[in-house]
Amino acid sequence: MVALLGLAWFIRCEHKAWEQRGFFESNGGQLLKDMGVTTFTQEQLDTITNKKRTKIGKGTFGEVYKGLHDDQEVAVKYSTAKSSIRRGKYEFVKEMAFRKSISSNGDGTLGQKASVNEIIVQSQMRHDNVVRLIGCCMETEVPMLVFEFIPNGSLETVLHGPDLWALSLPERLDIAIGSAAALAYMHSLGLQSIIHGDVKPANILLGKDLVPKVSDFGSSKLGLATKEVCADKNYIDPVCMKTNIVTQKSDVYSFGIVLIELITRKKAKYDGRNVQSDFVNCHTDNNARREMYDQDMLHTDAHSLQPDQCIECLDTMAAIAVRCLKDDVDERPTMAEVLEELKQLRASNELMV
Repeated sequence: MVALLGLAWFIRCEHKAWEQRGFFESNGGQLLKDMGVTTFTQEQLDTITNKKRTKIGKGTFGEVYKGLHDDQEVAVKYSTAKSSIRRGKYEFVKEMAFRKSISSNGDGTLGQKASVNEIIVQSQMRHDNVVRLIGCCMETEVPMLVFEFIPNGSLETVLHGPDLWALSLPERLDIAIGSAAALAYMHSLGLQSIIHGDVKPANILLGKDLVPKVSDFGSSKLGLATKEVCADKNYIDPVCMKTNIVTQKSDVYSFGIVLIELITRKKAKYDGRNVQSDFVNCHTDNNARREMYDQDMLHTDAHSLQPDQCIECLDTMAAIAVRCLKDDVDERPTMAEVLEELKQLRASNELMV
């Protein structure tokens, strides 16, 4: 009996090891290692998260747990999705080659697992306003990701959560600037430019001193345009929905809604209404538009800013947001232009806390 139990245990361990090696190969683990991406084993992640002891979030593609690695707090994203496509290493390498050579007219549906896509995209980015990818585990059907830990949660929670933060206008403007800087950086990478594809407050994390960090690149794509739409419907560009083509201007549209949420502290969908539609419709009416501004923010800033200065700054932010939401994509600014206008606004008003 002891011998049989020992044999069963041995077979089980060998099967698990064989399965892990298979997932590692089919997910392109060796290729990612060759790219310099740190890889972890499942056992290492269990140690890092103390066997998923502290859950800190849940998203479209997985659950996130807090952990500790090399005396540094990290966030480990465990996927809850199952892959519907099993591919060999050869197909993965071909797709990687395609992604590295994609041109401005990139067409076709890539069809890659969100987690692998996220690794590829984030491994190429180095920016202060983008969440840093530390490594990944490729030994499971859908890879698990390890990120730097961002202490203050998401902009979604800060703006709309149960414990509302008192955010001043300068803080909100800085969050907008940092988020725009990340997106402008992503769009500026030439043939390797990155379309985020799912810009929303839940995907903007807030670090120390409320420094924004754009996160969740499971829907991101390389190239200037791609035929794949996978994002929160409350933030999707309606032009994108009609054409089924995601472009950089799709990110601009979504950012416009985020900017309106920062100004009004209303969710994209509130009381059965769309905040962007309401805001655009009343934009030309000064009184109606200003009534939509977050009044608590105006009171919060009363001690540091003149009321007229506050209103003028918000009016400028509102004008930028409305331009981002133009139906004609050619009339929308680029993220680089949005960033420059927000930075000029910050400098001209000297909104220093």
